[in-house]
Amino acid sequence: MLKRRPTAPAALLLALTLTAGCGAATSPGTGGDPTPAATATTTAGTSTSASGTSSTTATIALGATHADASDYAWDASAEVAVTLADGGSSGGDGVSIKGSIVTITEGGTYRISGSLSDGQLVVDSADEEVVRLVLDGVDIASSTTAPVSVVDAAKVVIILDAESENTLADATPYQYARADVDEPNAALFSTADLTIAGEGSLAVSGNDNDGIASKDGLVIAGGTITVNADDDGIRGKDYLVVTGGTLTVSAGGDALKADNAEDATLGYVTIADGTVSLTAGTDGIDAVSSAIVEGGALAITAGDDGIHADTRLEIHGGTIEIARSYEGLEATQVVISGGSVTLVADDDGLNVAGGNDASAVNGPGDRGGPGGVPGGGGAGGPGGETATAGYYVEMSGGTLVMTTGGDGFDSNGSATVTGGTIVINGPTANNNGAIDVNGEFLISNAVLVAAGSIGMAETPDASSTQATLHLQFDSGVAAGTVVRVQASDGTAIATFEASKPFQSLVISTPDVAAGATYDVLTGGTVSGDGLGGLYLDATYVGGTVIGTVSAGAS
Repeated sequence: MLKRRPTAPAALLLALTLTAGCGAATSPGTGGDPTPAATATTTAGTSTSASGTSSTTATIALGATHADASDYAWDASAEVAVTLADGGSSGGDGVSIKGSIVTITEGGTYRISGSLSDGQLVVDSADEEVVRLVLDGVDIASSTTAPVSVVDAAKVVIILDAESENTLADATPYQYARADVDEPNAALFSTADLTIAGEGSLAVSGNDNDGIASKDGLVIAGGTITVNADDDGIRGKDYLVVTGGTLTVSAGGDALKADNAEDATLGYVTIADGTVSLTAGTDGIDAVSSAIVEGGALAITAGDDGIHADTRLEIHGGTIEIARSYEGLEATQVVISGGSVTLVADDDGLNVAGGNDASAVNGPGDRGGPGGVPGGGGAGGPGGETATAGYYVEMSGGTLVMTTGGDGFDSNGSATVTGGTIVINGPTANNNGAIDVNGEFLISNAVLVAAGSIGMAETPDASSTQATLHLQFDSGVAAGTVVRVQASDGTAIATFEASKPFQSLVISTPDVAAGATYDVLTGGTVSGDGLGGLYLDATYVGGTVIGTVSAGAS
């Protein structure tokens, strides 16, 4: 327990408790929920030479998607030149022209240039050969429909020619032939598998609905692509896989989306590489099954969830920065093995809850409620609600830094953390907690620092193999205050400078030893390399010892 020092300033601490856990950590089961059958695992941009002969500098894992290495290579001498013009377009074999509508009628490679101020490029090919469209300075707008529409094809590959600038802008509203027809519904629309690659640029304005949409699979392997959409930015019904390129998406709905709910192996979004910047009215990334981040750099500003998956969210690499969201990460199952995540959320930071709830729009729905009061001896324990089977968080590596208005680390099921670093600047209201886990919460070989309100404060379970310190202050600690926990010889356990006021501070690291006694200091200054306010190896000066805490035997 805390030993008061007579020379200490006015006491900040009501209680200092330490939970020293022992026993083997166990991992929750997978619950049998489906995982996407395939994801892209190796990525980079696709280069295209000025002559039109293409070679790929990386490959999409064959069998993972519809994409194939041969999609990016062709015989330039066999290209069919197509020139778009308001006064009369021109083309060769496999091209049909009727007024301002240019139609590709068979497989092959078509180099397309020129502009249509009010026209359309259509692909309607019944054969099994790939249709490859090399966009070499294309500008198409339509006052009635989608400027590019794939009606039928085995597969369409769009190559953005090196240094070319291409633009597409659709109608608002669309004019359909019959009341029961609602397609196309995106500026770049495809009923077939679609791939976009190359080293040029593509700007898409989806003025009426979506920007880019495929009713099958959609792979983005390269190019500089900018999308502004009234509804969803880029949507692949079966899957959306990004393996390279630079994407900038501004959408009134979801920025990146996969929505095939009929097949449990589909409806997934994978980010394997590339630079992605998303601004969304609802979710930054929305997958009806799973969302997987394996690499790349993501910047997300979202009106609802930063990344949402109805079933499973996996983060294995990459850099994710969510500047604004209602909830940062949400899925039924969250698995983190690597990567760097920094997020700001109005409500929960990481939320394990089921279904597509659109909470920022509809209000809190199937949410994890506030946890129960801390358990005996200051060990927070489960939140007093029933854990939902098959719901869990598993983290074995990477970093997760969260600034939240609601719960920080929230699981309606269980949580197992066996590696990585978690830093939470959590809620200030007492009806939420920096940690809210309904079921078992086990930690080992990891770093956890969670600052927040005291009313619903929780800690990892005492059965964890790693001990936990829980500092509970008798009044709110101001943002910017430095709190340091160190051994009697001055060796630091952790130094923390919160970005928000807090009253509860949970610290768990592999260095916290059962039976050891630690000094607690406040004030002073800290310098060095920090992570969300946490400093594990830093220079600290000027603090005042306000008490000591002893770990009980496990």
